[in-house]
Amino acid sequence: MSRVSWILIALSPITVWAAEIVRPVEAPATRFAVAGFEELDDDVYSTDMAVSAEYSPFKAFSVYADASFRFMSYSYEYSTEGYIHNYCNLHVNGFNETYVGAKFFFLPNFGLNFNWRVPPGEGSQQNRFHRMNMEPFALLHFSRDLTVGTSLRYNSFIEDNHYKPGDEIGFKASFIWTLGWNEERRSGWKISETFLYQARFEESENRNLAKPYSKMKDAYRGMKIAFDASRHFNILGLPFGIGLNYEIHKGTLFGFETGHRVGIYLEALP
Repeated sequence: MSRVSWILIALSPITVWAAEIVRPVEAPATRFAVAGFEELDDDVYSTDMAVSAEYSPFKAFSVYADASFRFMSYSYEYSTEGYIHNYCNLHVNGFNETYVGAKFFFLPNFGLNFNWRVPPGEGSQQNRFHRMNMEPFALLHFSRDLTVGTSLRYNSFIEDNHYKPGDEIGFKASFIWTLGWNEERRSGWKISETFLYQARFEESENRNLAKPYSKMKDAYRGMKIAFDASRHFNILGLPFGIGLNYEIHKGTLFGFETGHRVGIYLEALP
């Protein structure tokens, strides 16, 4: 694939949509991935197909976009406590949220990740606001096989129809291990673990109401944890990998409020 093709893929987010995935802190790179995901969130089951692309014209800078389509989303309940009850509800399906961004190093091992989220299409009825995300990050190479990344996270939302979500802050830490990795051939094992703590530190506002009644009492804090394992090969000079991703999010580690996402993906590293 030519360099021009990569630029067009990375800069075409106007028509693509995605659900945000917790990713490890990594340096700018050129990559392209296609994934399938199953998600359980608030007792709703969903099936997504995702595409992500990142293009790095030089070592210290890249632009990227994430894209996905929600094919199926449903909830199902069954009970026999005194009566037989079956309930199945097909939820909204279609394009999900859009993410486009850039990351760059401004000092050795220190950089900035910036992205913009466009409200989702019919694939989601949540997070329907424009959002700006900024993450200054640091990458530390502890050994040939271990890279540790950390970042601070700030989310700010744009008011829409006189609703203004409260701003959010967060902290991310990730660990990336490479086992039997051949840098020249871009082949071997890559395993990562990512932790994201995030909090809404101010309540959202419904500015259609008088000031004393405008607060929406939705301040929160919580943890997301993601695990990723992939095996990369080099066949006829083309590096590519197959991987498995698992994420736990939204709520307590155990209990009905917890969300889960598991996916399998193919990744090319031109």
